[in-house]
Amino acid sequence: MTAAPPRVVSPFEGKLLRVLHCFLGQVPLEQALPVIAEQSPRPPALSRACVELVQESLAKGCLLYLVRAGGWRRDRFLRNGQPRDGRLWDRSPPEELALTFSRHALEFLIWITAQKTGDTEPPLRPPDAELTPADRLLLFLAHEALRDTEAAAPLRAKPAFANHGLLRLAYPDDYAGTSAEPDFAPWVTGLGAVILEALQPWLAARWTKLVRGQAHVGDWPALAAQGAEEERVLSAFTVAAEKANRPDVTRFILHAAGTLLTSDVQANAFFAGLQGTGPAKLADRLEVHRRALALPRHLERLQAWERRARGVGFLDEDYAVSQLWKSDWERLNGDELTDRARALVKQVEPLKVQ
Repeated sequence: MTAAPPRVVSPFEGKLLRVLHCFLGQVPLEQALPVIAEQSPRPPALSRACVELVQESLAKGCLLYLVRAGGWRRDRFLRNGQPRDGRLWDRSPPEELALTFSRHALEFLIWITAQKTGDTEPPLRPPDAELTPADRLLLFLAHEALRDTEAAAPLRAKPAFANHGLLRLAYPDDYAGTSAEPDFAPWVTGLGAVILEALQPWLAARWTKLVRGQAHVGDWPALAAQGAEEERVLSAFTVAAEKANRPDVTRFILHAAGTLLTSDVQANAFFAGLQGTGPAKLADRLEVHRRALALPRHLERLQAWERRARGVGFLDEDYAVSQLWKSDWERLNGDELTDRARALVKQVEPLKVQ
């Protein structure tokens, strides 16, 4: 068999592919960062060879990322209102797992290769309604790769990133104080929900690290802002999941709580790093402490789901959904974790009338 001839790309296209491979975790950030930090003349078009390489890299790289993040695990999630067991590819037919990228994915790669992330012209404003779940996954991976660089802050200010539900769910500390509302609708239905299933272990670990990291925040306003954003994100995400009848995609919250809320946990573990005496008013100081307990306090919301699920009868339409949530709640010790969370809240609200 004759080997296919090598595909030749232009210098700009080589830079674009290097940036993409960085986002996919295939080359070190240090190799792509100089490209992202500088402006490069934008070509009128990309060659067929480059487009084919981008398509192949996206299809293989994003799927591999999801498999490694958690798609390889055997688990149970809902499909059309019924629980399905197995790995990601066992729960869904291949056609439902296809990662379809629109032209906006390629436009983003061209933009970030040609422009600095802080540039306003040309604008980066892909129509939200035209973005596919795969497009949004690429934006998530781009932010994840650049998160600890100077390019991250201006990128987060772009509308496609500011409203990005998965980014807001994964990195509420990065978005503390922002006025933009997160959009979770694309992540609780269809392929977006499947992506979220694969990321459950990653999200549980991310929230565990996030909440534990609060113990190193010394600034009172900063911790208050982070806690407020955590609360806003968890609440909005839960509302979206409830509306879509997908309580199972919130399971990572219970996993994170199971790690954080040990039997001997104390409330000050969530805000031990605060420096000085804080606000002059006791009520304001207590409010910062309360904000720091955003995840533990959210368990009462999830417990309310379990209580309602008990009343769903065998012949009711949502019986299978409710049974799966009840099973998750019992298996992950939801009631015990909620009791511990209430005890923490009482520690920071000693004067509250019950």
